[in-house]
Amino acid sequence: MMKRVVILSLLLAFGLWPALGAAAEDGLAVQTSWLGARLSVEQLAENRVLVSVLNEEGEAVQGLGKADFRITRGARTAQILSVEAVPEEREQSLNLVLVVDNSYSMKQRAAIDPVLSALAEFLSLLRPIDDAHILTFVDPGSVPREARQGEAARITTRSAQGNDPVQLNQVLRESYFPRQTDGTYLYDAMLEGLKLIRAMPEKSRKFMVVFSDGEDLNSRVTARELAAAAAGLANFSFFAVDFMDKPGLDPFLHSFAQANNGQIRKATSAEDFLPIFKQFSTTIFHRYAVTFRFLTPPTGTLAAEPAAVNIEEVTMVDSSPLLNYLYFETGSSEIPERYRTFRNPEETASFSEEALTGTMEKHHQLLNVIGGRLRRHPEARLRIVGCNADSGEEKGNRALSRSRADAVFAYLRYVWAIEPGRMEVEARNLPQAPSTGRVAEGSAENQRVEFSSDTPAILDTVKSRFLVEQSDVEEVRFLPSVEAEAGLEGWTFRLLAGERVLLSREGIGPLPEAFVFSLAELGLREIAGAGQLGAELEVKDREGNVLALREGAPIAVNFLRREERIAQKLETKVVEKYGLILFEFDRADLKDRNQIIVNRVISRMAEVASPFVEIFGHTDIIGKEEYNLELSRRRAEAVYKAMLATGLVHEEEVSHAGLGPHEPPYDNALPEGRALNRTVLITLAYTE
Repeated sequence: MMKRVVILSLLLAFGLWPALGAAAEDGLAVQTSWLGARLSVEQLAENRVLVSVLNEEGEAVQGLGKADFRITRGARTAQILSVEAVPEEREQSLNLVLVVDNSYSMKQRAAIDPVLSALAEFLSLLRPIDDAHILTFVDPGSVPREARQGEAARITTRSAQGNDPVQLNQVLRESYFPRQTDGTYLYDAMLEGLKLIRAMPEKSRKFMVVFSDGEDLNSRVTARELAAAAAGLANFSFFAVDFMDKPGLDPFLHSFAQANNGQIRKATSAEDFLPIFKQFSTTIFHRYAVTFRFLTPPTGTLAAEPAAVNIEEVTMVDSSPLLNYLYFETGSSEIPERYRTFRNPEETASFSEEALTGTMEKHHQLLNVIGGRLRRHPEARLRIVGCNADSGEEKGNRALSRSRADAVFAYLRYVWAIEPGRMEVEARNLPQAPSTGRVAEGSAENQRVEFSSDTPAILDTVKSRFLVEQSDVEEVRFLPSVEAEAGLEGWTFRLLAGERVLLSREGIGPLPEAFVFSLAELGLREIAGAGQLGAELEVKDREGNVLALREGAPIAVNFLRREERIAQKLETKVVEKYGLILFEFDRADLKDRNQIIVNRVISRMAEVASPFVEIFGHTDIIGKEEYNLELSRRRAEAVYKAMLATGLVHEEEVSHAGLGPHEPPYDNALPEGRALNRTVLITLAYTE
């Protein structure tokens, strides 16, 4: 038993089940975990089967429970509700044919009383709903002529039918007393028994039990005819007790038992009868009534929230700080590819810094912004300082610093045609205000070229005006609620803009609690004209059942275009964003250039109606979170106090907060992103 449990556990751990089973009607398949077992199945009802389980020796397997059975129909698997041993099962009758050798040799071997005793115990298990037939031998000459059908009729078998053990035992006793038969008519009696079995209901379980004292000597029926008579019998099992006075099993009875889902046992003495018939009775009468139900296919819903999304075109006036550093890879003096460069002077003619939008885009156009401004301000001079990390392979490598500065100098001279005399090139190790060299991120920030100019316009903020979309919500959510009794094998989710698929996600196993999408990441412009956001969800359970869901009500997308609002003479929203000139590493003091930007915001507030200002301080990710939160708060507070100190701004018009490393406006993976995050962003909102 332990061996079976261990093997079964291993099989189930790998998602397997022993392919040992039997089929019932309607494609129903029953399997058991007992290795080497043979099953026979009779379907009692739509959700109930009667199962016989025999081991490799043909004996009944006992003690099985719900975990030992598996019932399937195609790809579907049933839930086993109960397993009852057949003694507790009273719904199905048993059909039994008992062939008993009552020849004279039984008296010679003193076996009559033992076999009658064993058969009495065997028959005691019959119930009123069972149907039993007893077949014994008769010598043809002992049958009265009037009982024969014609002169040539030859009767060698007597039969009795019933389910009363007392009456059947009396029939058996009368077959031996007062005398036994002279001949052995085993094959004749077996053929009569097979005829009875063939007339029984096809779906019912049918058993033949043969007790033989000797070889067949007097039958006219042949072994071949018996094999033909048994061919195609459904739900039929054959059992035999071989009491022949010779070693080994009778070849024919042995092969017949093997061919007909049964077994044969050798009785070497009368003492063997009782245990053999007890074992047979256990096998024949011990079956399992298995009640089951098939798992229901998946069901569920898909909900969407919120009900609507309002997207508005807003005029964005962006004043981004010009980060006057250009960063290099470790050990390299080549201008990285992320910085946009032109190949020749002709390409610079189409460049316009006003067409740039995001702060990071403006920074990656740093050389072109500076080149264009130097061209517009011929009096301006530019100082270019190459630096290195002064650690590792860059330790003390001022030649590398010089090469970096020379690369920038060459680009401005030969592509933007800036006169060499207007540019001053220097080299040093660490920058004058370096980032910390204790971490790799800080060292990477020191691998740079720094710019300064005697003309403020060269390094002034980069201003641009453009339309952006703003939404009244930050995200949309789709909430699946799926019941799958068989468990989910996998799922596919599709987000729809109208009927167009925006994106797809696939997964294995259970669904997430919600599918959440940031509108900013999806792209507000991408979904603004869609009219609605919807979703499709397809789930597949472990039985292959597929459920396709669509959201109950799509999310309405209301797009408020600026020109439409202007045409209707409605107010339109304007947002002006100002980024302060970057704070030095670990600093919060407001220097002159930042004060200029603050003054610009104050002036704009006086020019517009109902202004409101939000001030958010930010930091990079270097250092401890708690410290950075406090640093960002001090940066935001420095700007806030500077605005209130003018007396032109009221407290109710301004809010401020420090976000530290959270919600970074720029990519912390890049040195320029970390530098740009050391800032205070000022947002001025109003209507016009």
